[in-house]
Amino acid sequence: MQPLSKLTDRTYDVAVIGGGIIGAGVARDAALRGLSVALVEKGDFGSGTTAGSTRLIHGGLRYLEMYDFGLVRMDLREREILLRIAPHLVKPLEFLIPFYGASLWFRTKMRVGMALYDLLSYDKSLPNHRMLSAEETLAEEPSLRAEGLQGAAAYFDAQVSMPERLCLENILDAERQGAFVRSYTEVVAPSRGKPGSYGQSCS
Repeated sequence: MQPLSKLTDRTYDVAVIGGGIIGAGVARDAALRGLSVALVEKGDFGSGTTAGSTRLIHGGLRYLEMYDFGLVRMDLREREILLRIAPHLVKPLEFLIPFYGASLWFRTKMRVGMALYDLLSYDKSLPNHRMLSAEETLAEEPSLRAEGLQGAAAYFDAQVSMPERLCLENILDAERQGAFVRSYTEVVAPSRGKPGSYGQSCS
């Protein structure tokens, strides 16, 4: 573990509080851009929300209903980046959404939504969506209830089975790029000094 004096004896361009996957990614990105970075985490890296996540790397299909196309596009681009730079951790995962008692309107909306999802991920490496008949759906998932089955929508996102490892790899790469990283170091309270100088109380 790096000595705490390395944090308190200098000024950093960026201070990241929290060593989950978001903090780790921010620290790595900032370090790769040539900024001086300090990242501290009160517990173990990736032990909070990262460890308790759904373990999905997705583009936010549900956000299409909110017409937040910008967010969906950003998430899909990040998904593709992770598939490219961490293929040992991030794997394609196909989803199948069966239709039972779904109205024509719902199925049409789903078809349009899937087409938009493909369009917004125009640079992806994953296959496009498929709309399956009831027979095709049962051929792929024989355990589904056949009675009332109208068909299904199939599409790809991705999954990371060990998000903690993905987090740690970002932490280690940030450190290789010159970032100060330290776990089990809690930020107690910020301290404000003269304009242009920043600090924090750590333990």
